[in-house]
Amino acid sequence: MHQVVYSSAAVKAFSEAQLTELLAKARINNDRLGVTGMLLYDDGSFLQVLEGDAVVLEALFQTISKDERHHRVVPLLRRAIDARHFEKWKMGFAAVRSLPREMPGYSDYLRLRGDSSKAGNAAARLLSAFRDGRFRSYVATGA
Repeated sequence: MHQVVYSSAAVKAFSEAQLTELLAKARINNDRLGVTGMLLYDDGSFLQVLEGDAVVLEALFQTISKDERHHRVVPLLRRAIDARHFEKWKMGFAAVRSLPREMPGYSDYLRLRGDSSKAGNAAARLLSAFRDGRFRSYVATGA
C-alpha cells in the first residue's frame, strides 16, 4: 500500500459547484481504481492525499499533474504505508476556510508549503489530525 500527498494551486478559484463536481468525479474514479484519500481546499490551494497501489497512484498523479485547472503541483510525500489512513473514504473533503486556524498541523503546513522538503512532515501531521477526526464536523466523506 502506498500514499502520495501533494499540494497545488488552482488557476482560478473553484466555486462550490465546481468543487462538488470535482469530488463527484473523483469519488467514482477512485472507487474504480481502488484509491482512497482526502482533499483540503483553501482559497485556491489544494492539499490532497491518495492511497492505493503504487503503480495506480503514480499513473493517477501524472494525470492529476497535467490537469489544466491547477498548476504548481508539488509532491510532498511518496511513501509505503502499512494500512490506509482513509480506508473508508473514496475522497473525503474539507473547505479549509471554515476550519480553526489553531488546528494542529494546519498553520505549520501553510507556513511551510512553499518548501517541499519541510512541508511534507507538516502535511503528514495535518493529514493525521484530519484522519483522527479533528475536522469531523467539517467533513463530507461521501462514502
